[in-house]
This record gives sequence, structure tokens and C-alpha cells, in this order.
Amino acid sequence: MHSALSPSQLQLLQHLMLAEVPHPDADPVAVGVRDLEEASITDDVQTLSWMGLLEVRGERLAITPHGMAAHFEAECATLSARLAEVSTFADDLQRRTPSLGAELHALRQLADGAWSAAEAAAYVERWAN
Repeated sequence: MHSALSPSQLQLLQHLMLAEVPHPDADPVAVGVRDLEEASITDDVQTLSWMGLLEVRGERLAITPHGMAAHFEAECATLSARLAEVSTFADDLQRRTPSLGAELHALRQLADGAWSAAEAAAYVERWAN
């Protein structure tokens, strides 16, 4: 679902995870203070409301449970992509610096979720001795 959301919509959901936000019609200044895109906020509120990701409560916007799920899904996808980049970077470094093979292998295993930090450290220690 998160891939269907724009960066400004995801940013609005992120703010709503922390607290309710004033409706842009009720307090347009608060929108700018939170670094939300004023040009798209009205459309974002309408779209996210239609999708069931936020709800209007009087003059405030609040995230729904479905909106929380979409927020966490997007956050998880971002973090997964970052860890994949770390693993790929470790592969590149290992090719360039074979002497760091054990350390980079441990880093890759940690980034891939195959090992815990303690297991990765123990592996590096075994290779160091």
C-alpha cells in the first residue's frame, strides 16, 4: 500500500503518528510549522481520509489504525531497502579489501538478519585469533 502514497502523504502520516494535527482549514500556520507541503495538504487530507488512513475529528486530523499500518509498512520497506544497501556495500568492500573479509561477512550477515550483533562480533573475534 505504501508505494501508492506520495512522499507528502507519508510525511503527514508520520506527523499523525506522533499527535493529532490541526486541520489545514482550521490552522494553516500549523501546517507550515510542521514542514508539511501547504500546496498538497488539502488534497492529501482528502485522499488519506477517503483511503481510511486518517480521520477528521472536528478541527483536528487523527491517524486511523489502518493509517498506522500503512505508516509502519512504509517505514519497514525503507529500512529493508537500507539494510539491503548495507549488505551490497559490504560485498563491494570485501572485493576491494579482501583482508576485511571476516568483518564484512559478519556485517552482511547482521544486515541480512541472519546473525545477531553478538553472533557477528563473536565471528569476528574467532577470525581475529
